[in-house]
Amino acid sequence: MDLDQIEKSVIDLESYPLDKWNPKLCQNVSFRINGEGKWFYNESEIKRIAMVKLFSKLIKYEDGKYFVVTPSEKISLNFEKEIFYIIDFKRIDGDYFFKTNTEEWVKLSRDNELNVNMVDGQPYPRLRVKKHIWGLLSRNIFYKIISEADQNGDKLFLISDGVYFYLN
Repeated sequence: MDLDQIEKSVIDLESYPLDKWNPKLCQNVSFRINGEGKWFYNESEIKRIAMVKLFSKLIKYEDGKYFVVTPSEKISLNFEKEIFYIIDFKRIDGDYFFKTNTEEWVKLSRDNELNVNMVDGQPYPRLRVKKHIWGLLSRNIFYKIISEADQNGDKLFLISDGVYFYLN
């Protein structure tokens, strides 16, 4: 099946009940997201942002693996860093909201937590966008939130939705 057929099979649906869709796995096809957040289908870059936005809503996590699913197809999804990239943020009434590379806004909260781990000696800041699905903060956004962070001793933190999120 080609990308246009996949798009047509779900574009008119009002919602995406992913947990009810259990099609068979399609062999010899795959989606991939590279380290810069670019999407590929069978190693061809998907350049239409509308299509990337659609496929990003069809991601399902099963048994430690990720898939793009439709009512009739299930295609493996691999990614180098994270599925989403956080490209902007804003603060409204004391709460933080982060914008993904698919132009969705996610409120920093207990369910959508921010954590910062060290990977290869560098901070690796990520935000839970959905259950089992994370977005990597761009370096620029990470440095901007550090500049806004509160400090207690040597600890930097943000407060959003009444929850403390430590940056170090």
